[in-house]
Amino acid sequence: MVRIALLRGINVGGHRRVPMAELRSALLDVGFETVETYIQSGNAIVSGGPEDSAEAADTIGDLLLDRFGIDDVGVIVMSRARLERARAVSAQAFPVGNGDPVEHAERVHIVVLAAPPSPTRRASLHPDEFAPDRFILDIHEGTAEFHVAYAVGAGSSQLTLDRIERGFGVRATGRNLNTVDRLIDLAASTS
Repeated sequence: MVRIALLRGINVGGHRRVPMAELRSALLDVGFETVETYIQSGNAIVSGGPEDSAEAADTIGDLLLDRFGIDDVGVIVMSRARLERARAVSAQAFPVGNGDPVEHAERVHIVVLAAPPSPTRRASLHPDEFAPDRFILDIHEGTAEFHVAYAVGAGSSQLTLDRIERGFGVRATGRNLNTVDRLIDLAASTS
């Protein structure tokens, strides 16, 4: 089974450095059968390894600590089908171009949540607090994604990954639509 592993916060701003060639090798060493990485920001396409996605994420998290000395990395492992569904939801909610204020795919992000937030936390992020940025929460069959259309860009928004994690009380990591599209393509070609 081919899956997509998203690692949060590695190789960002010169911190928590993990060379992708070394990550690929380390993932093979812990039992993943095929490994391909995409750009330096912690994206891997893997097959083999633990069948359970949460267990696979734990295996990768342990590897990052043992091999690279990096602790507390948010790792989310998912199927290509989950990411494709999330991409479709995002496209419907925030069509890029076509008169929509979001003109660029790099401004729309899919923030993948490790688990759905509890019902009491789902309303913790209020749209008025982050305007003109827009967002929706999508929960489907025990998974959750938070879709964000950044008016100017993620770098200047108050709606950061840290704020999303604090608000929902779950681990999260996000990718823009350009990266999501590439990961889906890579996963399809690895199948």
